[in-house]
Amino acid sequence: MSIAAHHAVPTPPPMGTLPQLRAALAGLAALGIDTRLEAFEQELEGTPLDQVPVLAERYRAYVLRNTTEQAVAALRLPVSSSAAELRTKMAAAR
Repeated sequence: MSIAAHHAVPTPPPMGTLPQLRAALAGLAALGIDTRLEAFEQELEGTPLDQVPVLAERYRAYVLRNTTEQAVAALRLPVSSSAAELRTKMAAAR
C-alpha cells in the first residue's frame, strides 16, 4: 500500500441496505472508532418496521460523521499535537 493510499480520507461506504450499513459500522473499527454495531443490532431487534428507516438514518449519520476529513485528520494527530491544540483552546476560552 502506498503512503498516499494509507493516508487517504476514507470514502463513506455504501449504506443503502441493512447488510451494507452493518459493514459500514464494522468498518469504523479500522479507524479506531467504536463501531456501535452491537447497539445497532439491539435497537433493530426492538424497532417497529415503520421506524427502521429512522434508525438506519441515525446510524448512517454516525458513520458519515466519523468518516469526514476533519474526523479522520483528528484521529491521525499525534497526542502531543492534540494536547497542544486543547491547551490553546482552553487558554482562549478563559
